[in-house]
Amino acid sequence: MPETRRSVHAIAARARPILLGVAAGLFVAACGPSDSGGAPAAVSVADEAAEAPIEPAELGPVHEVALADLEGGAVNLAKFAGRPMIIEVWATWCGPCRRNRQRIHELKKDFPERLVVIGVSVDSKASLVTNFLRSNPANELELMATPAFMQLLATRSTSNAIPKTVYVNGRGQIVDVLEGVQGANSVRAMAKNLR
Repeated sequence: MPETRRSVHAIAARARPILLGVAAGLFVAACGPSDSGGAPAAVSVADEAAEAPIEPAELGPVHEVALADLEGGAVNLAKFAGRPMIIEVWATWCGPCRRNRQRIHELKKDFPERLVVIGVSVDSKASLVTNFLRSNPANELELMATPAFMQLLATRSTSNAIPKTVYVNGRGQIVDVLEGVQGANSVRAMAKNLR
């Protein structure tokens, strides 16, 4: 066999496992329940065991920014270092925000246990949030936006639109910021893949 044909066959042989892996990944990414009421995808015990335990992490930008709790005290998210987060940026007066919160609350049972869901309200007063939470479910943590938080958010999303769903990895880095009411499959996939 001439040298050129031999090297083409050698390259093809090396590329075949990579192509098969990519094709398998595309198939897995495309499969899953639909928003039209399909059954949730099964998670095997092996998948659960494969998740890495929570490890200490260096503080990232999200861990270092100050927010305010509903009583006006300063809060930073450093206590969640090593754990991924979904941060809902919302307001009590915003209909799409309420739908997005409801969607995320309905999906919490599908999230990895180590994932933290945090609400950050842009309402003018914490009392509005407190009143809202009397008859609606709360996240693990409910906070008020601060100029420092909004400035950090502006590095990834220049729009003032809400709701925003902010996906943060365990190192405190913003992975993605999505606007509007999120689809169930999108939220599940992002929650599962945050590390």
